[in-house]
Amino acid sequence: MSETNGQPQPHAGSSLPKAGLAYALCAVMIWTGFILVSKAGALAALAIPDMIMVRFGTAFVLFSPFIWQHRKVICQWRMAVLGGIGGLAYALSVFTGFANAPATHAALLLPGLMPIMIAVFAYFIAGERHTLSSWLGIAVSSLGIAALLTETLLVDNRYWSGDVSFVFACVCWGIFTVLLRRWQFAPWHATLGIIAVTTLLFTPVYVLWLPHNLSEASWQMLGLQAFYQGVMATTIQMVLYGRAVHLIGATRMGGLMALVPVFASVLAVPLFNEQWTPGLTIALLLILAGTLISNFPVRLVIGKWRRKSSCTA
Repeated sequence: MSETNGQPQPHAGSSLPKAGLAYALCAVMIWTGFILVSKAGALAALAIPDMIMVRFGTAFVLFSPFIWQHRKVICQWRMAVLGGIGGLAYALSVFTGFANAPATHAALLLPGLMPIMIAVFAYFIAGERHTLSSWLGIAVSSLGIAALLTETLLVDNRYWSGDVSFVFACVCWGIFTVLLRRWQFAPWHATLGIIAVTTLLFTPVYVLWLPHNLSEASWQMLGLQAFYQGVMATTIQMVLYGRAVHLIGATRMGGLMALVPVFASVLAVPLFNEQWTPGLTIALLLILAGTLISNFPVRLVIGKWRRKSSCTA
């Protein structure tokens, strides 16, 4: 490990530190579980407003002391914008998707499309420049997304509204990520801000005007949703993700996140009796290829191959 600004950085040729790999794989597992648990909640008679209320209401109660402690940072208009986009709008979109589309679609569209949206909005809003390999990876992944959406439109359009909701959720998350970078909020403050803003905006509407189906779900399902949505997916995953990036680097972490669509889609088929289609296969392969191209540039692979060839010559 080398030092950069006092922070340890992994050498380019070093193997993955065991602790960093452990953090990364735990983050992958939690993100995979979020997809499966959310779909289970949608199948358990929980309405979309119930899912949002359980997710953010639980987190608000658990982390209210920290929200109060950091209230000066949270109570500003920029944080309200971040909470509205990355919290409320994202949650409405993603849970609408789970209610109207299979978990296999979520497993491919969410982790596959989010990096694309972040890169595109970073280019047009924040002026960030990407490498040729990044754009090539985005193009390949986009072909996979297009293949899945085309199959949905032409073969089984029952899931079209759900897939569009997943796409809009990724758009919201891309805008949120770029604004978060521009406004320089710490990840912990952003997490607390999303919890606070979404809960305070949504709770009055939920209580006064929206339907409640909480009584129709079992206590076991409500406990699972409250624990996973309010604790694991909202906070623990962010801590693990940030720690993994610190230990193994963003590039390697990005490559390992490509495991999410593999695990989630493969598990969703037996768990929810979903059908595996040719479009899902094409989308999975292209998204994986695009992720690898973006995170492990072609010129880096060619350079290593040339060095190895010159040594053996």
